[in-house]
Amino acid sequence: MRKLRVFYTRKLGRFVGRCVGLLGVLFLIVNLISCQDDFQENVEPPVTPPEETVTPPVYMLLNGKYKSGVNLTLHEDSTCTIETTDGDPWATTGVFAEDVPEECNVLEFEYQTTLGMSNLELFFMDVETGIDPAHSMSAGQVPASEEWVSFSVRLKEYRKNFNWGKKGDNLRMDFGTDPNNTIQMRNIRLRVMNDEEKKEEEEEKNEALNKEKYEQGIKDYLSKEYACHITDVTVGETSVTIQGDYTGEGTFFLGEIPPFVDMFKTEKIEFKIPLSENSFSIQLDRYVTVGDFKYDRLLSKWAVFKEGADVDELVSHARYANVDAIHAKQSVEAVPLKSKKGLGGLINHGLLTHDLDELGISSATINIPISNFMHLSEQPGDIPYTYGGKTYYFNEQYLISSFDVVLQQTSQRGISVAGILLIAPSGDAGELLKHPDYNGVAPYTMPNMTTVESTQCYAAALDFLAQRYSDPDMRIAHWIIHNEVDGGIHWTNMGDKPIATFMDTYLRSMRMCYNIVHQYDQHSEVFISFSHGWNIAAGGGWYKVRDMLDLMNQFSKAEGDFFWSLACHSYPAQLGNPCTWDDAQATFSMDTEYVTLKNLEVLDKWVGISQNQYKGNIRRSVWLSEAGTCSPSYEDKDLQDQAAGFAYGWKKINALDGINGIQWHSWFDHLGDGVPLGLRKYSDEEYKGEAKPVWTTYQKAGTDEEDDYFEQYLERIGIESWEGLIQDIP
Repeated sequence: MRKLRVFYTRKLGRFVGRCVGLLGVLFLIVNLISCQDDFQENVEPPVTPPEETVTPPVYMLLNGKYKSGVNLTLHEDSTCTIETTDGDPWATTGVFAEDVPEECNVLEFEYQTTLGMSNLELFFMDVETGIDPAHSMSAGQVPASEEWVSFSVRLKEYRKNFNWGKKGDNLRMDFGTDPNNTIQMRNIRLRVMNDEEKKEEEEEKNEALNKEKYEQGIKDYLSKEYACHITDVTVGETSVTIQGDYTGEGTFFLGEIPPFVDMFKTEKIEFKIPLSENSFSIQLDRYVTVGDFKYDRLLSKWAVFKEGADVDELVSHARYANVDAIHAKQSVEAVPLKSKKGLGGLINHGLLTHDLDELGISSATINIPISNFMHLSEQPGDIPYTYGGKTYYFNEQYLISSFDVVLQQTSQRGISVAGILLIAPSGDAGELLKHPDYNGVAPYTMPNMTTVESTQCYAAALDFLAQRYSDPDMRIAHWIIHNEVDGGIHWTNMGDKPIATFMDTYLRSMRMCYNIVHQYDQHSEVFISFSHGWNIAAGGGWYKVRDMLDLMNQFSKAEGDFFWSLACHSYPAQLGNPCTWDDAQATFSMDTEYVTLKNLEVLDKWVGISQNQYKGNIRRSVWLSEAGTCSPSYEDKDLQDQAAGFAYGWKKINALDGINGIQWHSWFDHLGDGVPLGLRKYSDEEYKGEAKPVWTTYQKAGTDEEDDYFEQYLERIGIESWEGLIQDIP
C-alpha cells in the first residue's frame, strides 16, 4: 500500500507543476505579442555559422619496412636525407593509419638535390598485394635545386584505378638512376588540388576524350571490311607500281600516305592520283621532290579514297610495298644460328673473343644508340653521308670502337647479330628525332615521323647503318626496333598514348627499317621488343604484350604482311629472384600473366598458330633477346640459384622448336640493371669481371658435358630429373 500512495502523490505533484508552467508560458506569449512591434526592428535573426570543411594534408615519412640502394637518415624535424648507393634506389613510406580522404589527390614534397632525379617513379603499394609493377606511374624528372623547392604530381586517376589510399596502404618512391646522389626531402604529403590543378585535370579529361576518339578510329579501320582494295605494291629501281580495284558511285583516287602523314587525322589527301578504271595498275616515279628533300616512295603506303568536298573518305586499307620483290642494292648470305646460345649487349672488351669462343656463342645483340653518333652538322672526324638530297654526318671513331671491332669478331665466327635501335633525345640529331609528344621521363624516344625533315633524318640513319653493316665482314643480320615497347612510356616514349595509337606509330618505324634494310639484306628480320608481361601490364602505364601482338597481326593483315619476329625479355616475374621455377604468375596457359623461363611453352605455341605466322605458314622467330637470372648477392647460395635458374631455362629453350635462342643479359653485372644479372661480376677494380658459376653453366650448355654438369641443380630446383619438364599448353 505504501508504494501505491507514493506513486499517486508523485503523479499529482507533476500534474500541478505542469499546469503552473503552462500558465507561465501563456502569459509570456501574450506579452511578446503585445510588444512585438516595439522590439522586432532591433533584433537580428540568429546566424548559423557555415559548416567548415577542412581536409588536412596526410603526411608521410620514408620510414617504411623496405628500401634498396639507399641510406636513409630521418632527422628530428622530419627531414629525410637520402643517399643513393646503386642505380635503382628506392624506399617506402610508412603505412596509412586510416583511409586517405578522397580529396587528397596531389602528392607534394619539398626537396634539395644538386643532381636532380632522372625519373621519379611511384609504386602504389596495396595492403593486400604489396608491390605490383602494374600499379605504378612515372612522375617525370625532378630538376636539380640547391634551395628548398616544391615538387607535386596529381594522382587522382591512379588512386581511382588502383583503389589506393586505404588504411594499411603505402607508397614506394624510386629516386632515379644515379648511384651517387644525395637528396634532402621533407613535408611529403597528400593534399587537395588547387584551382590551377583542377583546371589541368579538366583539360586532361577533354584531351583523353579526343585520344579515345582517335584510338577508336584506328580500331575501326583495322576491323573494317572494305569494298575497295590495294592488292600489290612493288618497288623497282626507279619506279613504284600500285595495283588495286574500287567500286561504287563518286570520284575515286589513289592516295599516297608517306610516314610523315597521319592518315587518321588528315581530312584532305595531298598526294593523289585520279582513278578512272575500276581495276587499276599505276606506275609512278620512285623518287619525288617533297620540300627540300628527294623522297623515296619505298617508304609510303597507298590507299583508295573517295573525293569529298571537305573530307576525303578512306575506302580501302592502306598497303605497303611488297619487299619480297624489292630492288636490291646488294646481296648477302643469311647468317644461320648454329646453336641456341647467345650473348646480349656486346661491347668492345678485352674478354670479347675469349668468351665468344669459350661459351660457344651463336647469336648476339648490340645496342645502336643513333643520336650518340649521328650529327646534322659536320664535326671533326665525321663521315658525310648523303640521303634524299641532304648530307648527314656520323662519328667514325665511335662507329669503329663501339661497333666495327665487335662486329668483325662476330662475323669471323658466323655469329648472327641483331642491332637494337635506340634514340636518345640528345644532340642535334636526337632533338630532331625526338617525338613531339615525348614527355622527358624515358631515356629513349619514339622516332619523330611527323615531319618530312625528321622522317628523312631517321631514314638516313637506317640507310647508313643498313649499308655499312650489311658487309659480310662486319655484319648486323637483324634489327630489334627499340626497347621493351610494351613499356613505351618508360623506354620508347611518345607520351601517354592508348595502345592502338602507339602501335600505329611503332609500325611506321618498323616498316621504315624493314623496307630500307631489305634493299641491302633480303634475309634480315625486324623484331618487336617486349618484356615478360604477357596478359598483364608489367608496369604502370604499360601495355599487355599479347594485345600488342594481336595488333601486329591486325596491321599485317590490313596493310600487307612482313617478316617481323619476337624479341622477348623473359626474366623471372620478380627480377630479383633467380628461382624462376617458382614464378607463380607464369602459368602454363595462353592467358598467363607473365612469360618467363618457366613457361616458354606459351611463346612456342603462339608462333606455331597459323594466324600468327608470316603469310599464314612461316613461323616467326623468337629470340629471348634480353633474358637471364640474377644473383641477388655474391653469396654462394645466390650464385648457385642463378646458375640453377639458367639450367632450368636452358632445358626448356633447347627442347622447344619455337624458341630460336637466348641472348643472355647481361655479359657483366651492371648497376643500371638494378640487380646483378651478369655471367660475370662487375668489371671494376674490386671484382675485375670474375666469372660467376652461371658462366661455367652457360659454357657447359649444349655440349657433351651438359647432362652431368646440370645434374647438380636438380635438388635445388626440387625435381628428380629433367624428363617431363615441358608442359602442354591447352
